[in-house]
Amino acid sequence: MKSYIEINAENLLHNLQLFSHHTKKKIMFVVKANAYGHGLTEVIEVTKDLPFIDYYAVDSLEEALTIKKITGGKKILVIGWADRQELKEMIANEIEIIIPSLDQLKKVAEVARRLKTKARCHFKVETGTSRLGIEPAELLAVFDGRVYDYIEFTGLYSHFANIEDTTDHSFARGQLEIFNDVVKKIEPRHNSAPKSENTDSKQKFYGGAGGGFSKEPPARRRQENNAPLLKHFSCSASTLLFPDTYFDIVRVGISAYGFWPSKETYISYIEKNKSRIELKPALSWYAKVAQVKHLKQGEYIGYGLTYRTFSDARIAVIPVGYYDGYDRQLSSIANIIIKGVKAPVRGRVCMNMFMAEVTHIKDVKEGDRVILIGSEGKEKISADYLADLAGTINYEIVSRINPLIPRKVV
Repeated sequence: MKSYIEINAENLLHNLQLFSHHTKKKIMFVVKANAYGHGLTEVIEVTKDLPFIDYYAVDSLEEALTIKKITGGKKILVIGWADRQELKEMIANEIEIIIPSLDQLKKVAEVARRLKTKARCHFKVETGTSRLGIEPAELLAVFDGRVYDYIEFTGLYSHFANIEDTTDHSFARGQLEIFNDVVKKIEPRHNSAPKSENTDSKQKFYGGAGGGFSKEPPARRRQENNAPLLKHFSCSASTLLFPDTYFDIVRVGISAYGFWPSKETYISYIEKNKSRIELKPALSWYAKVAQVKHLKQGEYIGYGLTYRTFSDARIAVIPVGYYDGYDRQLSSIANIIIKGVKAPVRGRVCMNMFMAEVTHIKDVKEGDRVILIGSEGKEKISADYLADLAGTINYEIVSRINPLIPRKVV
């Protein structure tokens, strides 16, 4: 393999156990985007038997079906948008769905009725992120209005917009207040709401077969208590900082893989707790030297002639490029590690390769191991370091690593 990823199972388990101990709550482990680039199947295999992981959260049907095949019984929530055909597959496979709008609610209700199968749904409340989400007033109207046959209102959640990028968490506090107000108003309605009876009577649905909700007044329907709504709001940052965001289950994403969500989150944690916890990165990225070239002083390297040697030099060609997820912004500013020594990238990162200077490293040859992310001896290349150089975040550095690159658990 000219390039491969290693996933340290011990580090991954350490991080998840840390959050379980820290919160005393069950975990909804976010494994979307190929488990943040770590490898979905590999991560699921490592974590599937952990008793404190109650849910996996993904973005797509494809990811959900992959997890279902491996785990069988674990609960799965798709937190991304889904079209009608995907909804059909999710409902048929008992995968839980988000409801971000009234239109999506009607669509899910119709699909579930046609399948004659209950759809388990989590309402996503719009509290300030302005992405997928249903406005609080619209949501209250749902709980005050019609009963949806074949739909089980399972969860209620939201997502923070500005909790990682700042040490001023006033906006996040405002979001939490909105969510708490919604919970306060909805829970009594939900707990006393009538439960649908799974009927196919066309008289019970708007537009005959095209609707999905009952027209019968609430007072005339059978009153039964529903299962409590599963409330969740916490992301990695809020899980580290604010216990009042935990609710019934905590969603943990980036920090489960060993990364602080941001420098601001780290600073806020230290200021708040006066202590440190150790998050251990689980991912290392390796490649091999494809060729070593001897250049004379004044020779150019790579596209655009952006780098010229100052003296005679030896250059290692690395068969990894921006197609693989090694960002083009790292051209001529990043480092790699060969034989425990850092080597600077020279010239532009190409689609499938880049070059690094190894003049100062003895006996570099074809096939030698190269560390793109990871450590050897006293040297370390972190995703955070690459993110700073590329003007992005650690999330992007790891999640954009090409999923075709082999992952192996160590």
